[in-house]
Amino acid sequence: EQIRADIRDFKSLNDLDKVIVLWTANTERFSAVEEGLNDTSETLLAAIGRGEEEIAPSTLFAVASILEGCPYINGSPQNTFVPGVIDLAEQHNVLIGGDDFKSGQTKMKSVLVDFLVGAGLKPESIVSYNHLGNNDGKNLSSPQQFRSKEISKSNVVDDMVASNDILYKKGQYPDHVVVIKYVPFVGDSKR
Repeated sequence: EQIRADIRDFKSLNDLDKVIVLWTANTERFSAVEEGLNDTSETLLAAIGRGEEEIAPSTLFAVASILEGCPYINGSPQNTFVPGVIDLAEQHNVLIGGDDFKSGQTKMKSVLVDFLVGAGLKPESIVSYNHLGNNDGKNLSSPQQFRSKEISKSNVVDDMVASNDILYKKGQYPDHVVVIKYVPFVGDSKR
């Protein structure tokens, strides 16, 4: 309820016709999708009411946004849009979208893989190393948060190679390894 009140207050105090919520926080851990917990809008709302720990903060903000009629854009790679969120958004006819802005190394990898595959060159192995020194790097040193980021980064390559059935047979993908290390010295730069 507090998030919904904050959205209403922000809209009122700033005399806005519409609010769009943009989530840009650190990567959260990958949330389990469980029957009776977050598989429908009803179970999700009940789980939130019970204070279930498996419900991620980004999902709480998405639900509050939907209930306030505000579009929600997710800029982080975790699975915010569990089936219950999608169900709720459809019921309320509210736009939700996004699963990572891919602004750093993942963006570069996307461009390179797209170029190579488009040029008829077949990458067999892709290994990416990320050295992060800020809160994002510290946060991603946790295996649960890293899993969300790993899935997001892997999807980029999978989508690119799936678009070329000449180079890659159905179900064939390059070996793909993602390594993220927390290096405090790096600070806010990404290496």
